[in-house]
Amino acid sequence: MLRKSGLAMTFVFSVCAVLLVSGALSQDFQRTPILLRASDVLPKHLLSGSNYRIKEAVINDGFINIYDLDTLYGPLKVESTALLLKRINELRGLQRIEALKKTDVYVNAFQQAATAPIKTAEGLVTDPGGTASGVVSGIGRFFGRIKASVTNKSSYQSNALNSLVGQASYKREFAYEFNVDPYSSYEPLQKGLNDLSWTATAGGLTVKAGMMAIPGAAGTIVGMAGTAQSLKALVRDKTPSELTKVNADLLSQMKVPDGLAPAFLTNTFFDPWEQTLLVGELWNMADVEDRRIFIETAAWVNEEPLAVFLRVRAQLMGYYCRRVRSVDRFVDAGGVPLLVTTGGKVVVVAPLDYLAWSPVFAQKEQAVSSAIRGMQGISGKELLITGNVNPVARKALESRGWKVEDNFGERLQKGQW
Repeated sequence: MLRKSGLAMTFVFSVCAVLLVSGALSQDFQRTPILLRASDVLPKHLLSGSNYRIKEAVINDGFINIYDLDTLYGPLKVESTALLLKRINELRGLQRIEALKKTDVYVNAFQQAATAPIKTAEGLVTDPGGTASGVVSGIGRFFGRIKASVTNKSSYQSNALNSLVGQASYKREFAYEFNVDPYSSYEPLQKGLNDLSWTATAGGLTVKAGMMAIPGAAGTIVGMAGTAQSLKALVRDKTPSELTKVNADLLSQMKVPDGLAPAFLTNTFFDPWEQTLLVGELWNMADVEDRRIFIETAAWVNEEPLAVFLRVRAQLMGYYCRRVRSVDRFVDAGGVPLLVTTGGKVVVVAPLDYLAWSPVFAQKEQAVSSAIRGMQGISGKELLITGNVNPVARKALESRGWKVEDNFGERLQKGQW
């Protein structure tokens, strides 16, 4: 009887110990969403401009920041710092467009265009995915996802066919000068670019004369330089159908399977600009094997913020390959495309904003690490993100063998990423 009682007590103590340990572990998890301050997570020069202001309260879902902006064109919600930088460039581009519209060069051309017997095509580009809303970002859902089917909502080529002869070309040229995406889903920018391209086509406004007429400095451009600039020039010089052919050829050179390439190329959540920048960046990683793995992830994207996230991630990976360490190949670890260096280290490079130790992230880390353990010749694991890693998350990751580095963006050219 005493022995049975002793076993019973041992069992009770064991259960209590398990409950205590699991309770302690659960307390280590951080609750999301997390409230941050814009002034703490962004450089001062990005917080406001002549036509926008970022609200101080920023919501983070454990991966990505969600920003609210007041703009002259209405309220704007932006998911991720990667997409925010794109929108800020567009808002600055709009500022310069409006400055151009006040010049004599534009007014004279506009008056001439008004007498021309042609009209501009409205709605050359429709919103391919919209701006995501809600507390949990689509990028956050990426870390606990099940692959979804792609639903294309628009055709850039068919919209382009509605434009005037020459208007689409002028639009791309102006967009290049303003360093913005000519196919952007941001409607105020589309209206501004359409106005300029119509005035250029029907009123004789040249891009050179228009840019020379804008008073004041061009303003700080927020974007990635180098490789990206040559790719943006390609977008300027080619029609959407021509870009598709160029990108298809590059994917073929990267040995992306015939069945996979069309799925990515027809996914219009990657507009022609986003698609070209992503493909071009991967193609420039010439000695890296298995780049198709990244395309496999990109092909099923069904939200614009996630498309921008993956494009910026490809750019960061390209920078890592060129400037940090030699890379041998891509691998798929738990559904996440990762790099493997020539020394055998698995490297995660991502434009994450604020990484917290949430149950979703813990589960994803477990899946990724499990996949890595099954790989041959791996010598270590590194995580590089552009934002900040919470101390609790850092401790948990380091205890699991990760070398963690945040603020990776600061190692890029200042103001250029």
